[in-house]
Amino acid sequence: MKILKFNLIYYLVITICLISINLKSKDLNSNINKFCVKALEFYIDRPDLETEHRRRLEYCKATITDVSPKGYETNPIISDFKSIHGVNGRTRMQIHQGIDIIGEANQPIIAIADGIVLETDQKFCEGPSVVIDHGKAISGERLIAVYTHTGEFLVKAGDKVKRGMPVAKLPEKILFPCMARVRHLHLQIGQQYCEKHEKNTWGCDFYIKDKYSSLNPHLFWADGENIITCYDEKKKFQVGTITYPFSCKKL
Repeated sequence: MKILKFNLIYYLVITICLISINLKSKDLNSNINKFCVKALEFYIDRPDLETEHRRRLEYCKATITDVSPKGYETNPIISDFKSIHGVNGRTRMQIHQGIDIIGEANQPIIAIADGIVLETDQKFCEGPSVVIDHGKAISGERLIAVYTHTGEFLVKAGDKVKRGMPVAKLPEKILFPCMARVRHLHLQIGQQYCEKHEKNTWGCDFYIKDKYSSLNPHLFWADGENIITCYDEKKKFQVGTITYPFSCKKL
């Protein structure tokens, strides 16, 4: 009788734990999925694109990568470095040379390191972009970061920025073709900046000459390779490393 009672209690405890874990998992998925809903607000006023909206939302939820460090929540990556798929799920013409991070309207984009703003600009396809020289990485590479598909600029050419400082916002309206109807930041890091006299010449249709051979951002996180690092104003970061371009919310 005692053994039977013990077994019942044991199985009851295990069942409660499993239910709790399952609910917690669903909760976490729900928290991350909210970024997809916000990123696809283009479709709110487009009932004629309901089928496309539903398909894009399903793709987003199935594809996003939760890169939040333990104990934090931050914007997920929808298309990573070297991905062959775009934010809309379509196959890319070129292998991805940056990381695409989804978010909500007017969300601040923060500097990944100290640096000097080289230019703010707007192109027909990419939309508004901020280009910042973040100096050299620990390993010696020059870090020229292009923050594109942005909205309002919060800096101008010549400004000195500090790590974690807001440099732009995500757009309220998703207006430009390369945004693919998905609100997101495209962060790309190159080494060869296209100077003013080189603009719109061969190899300089973008902001960096190494547009198709850019650096992998995941190699330069402050906490180590492939370890997404949140900016923390109380923490001292090593020069030549980068932190995430969005704030991290402590859970």
